Amino acid sequence: MLLSMTGQGAATAFDDNATVTVEIRAVNNRHLKVNLRAPDSLISSESAFEKLIRQNVGRGTVNVSIKLEKTTRKDDFTLDLELIQSYRQQLKIDDGDNQSLDALLSLPGVVISRSQSNKVDDATVILVCETLQQALQQFNQMREVEGASMAEDLLVQLEELNSRVQTIRELAPGVINKYSQRLTDKLNGLLEKHNLTISDSDVTREIGIFADRCDITEEVVRLDSHISQFRSVVQGHTSQGRKLDFITQELFREINTIGSKANDTEIANTVVECKTIIERIREQVQNIE
Repeated sequence: MLLSMTGQGAATAFDDNATVTVEIRAVNNRHLKVNLRAPDSLISSESAFEKLIRQNVGRGTVNVSIKLEKTTRKDDFTLDLELIQSYRQQLKIDDGDNQSLDALLSLPGVVISRSQSNKVDDATVILVCETLQQALQQFNQMREVEGASMAEDLLVQLEELNSRVQTIRELAPGVINKYSQRLTDKLNGLLEKHNLTISDSDVTREIGIFADRCDITEEVVRLDSHISQFRSVVQGHTSQGRKLDFITQELFREINTIGSKANDTEIANTVVECKTIIERIREQVQNIE
């Protein structure tokens, strides 16, 4: 099961004390990087939140926003009566003058809000963790859907690559025959022109050297192995983007070696097609966790 590194998720929950909203967005990254934004009142719990995120995400840059809104109650606010009296005296406002009450309430320190405290209770922290888990579930569901689509595309690309490798395998034996024929024709022309002779053993040795230099059997066998391994990883139960990336590099390495060794136009053209397919695979693999 492949997982996309990109995705988003959100969740909101509330209880009698607070309302929590969590939003998650992620983009590609070779490693896991967690950017967590949360109110100062939750700073002591950030390590627990990040641990929960890392348990659910393997790679990518994950941006998590946690918003906390405490439920307001009438007993969350109180008035500093001594400060109000001090303001009255300084402003020379009579105790019976209620018309200036609004102005007094707006002055600094008059209204004290207990809800602005930087402390949260354990129930609120638990609520945040539950909301974060819900957002992560939605986030991973989206990544699973995208991952399934990418897996389907990768398997199609892999079959195209396998077909081209089969073509190379079928063309390989003809390379030696073509070279043998070209060498024989060329030598016959030179010998006839200059009235010379050459032993069959010399021709055979030259063809043998060429055959050894252009032998791509090992590369084709390794390509088959890499393709089989790539398919197994794509169809596996866990998402292994790094492993797919490594196998893709090995695929390119083997096909590049074949292109340099084969010394045949048809094989060279097929190698170019293979490189194009592998490049498409590589681009997809960069998006996988």
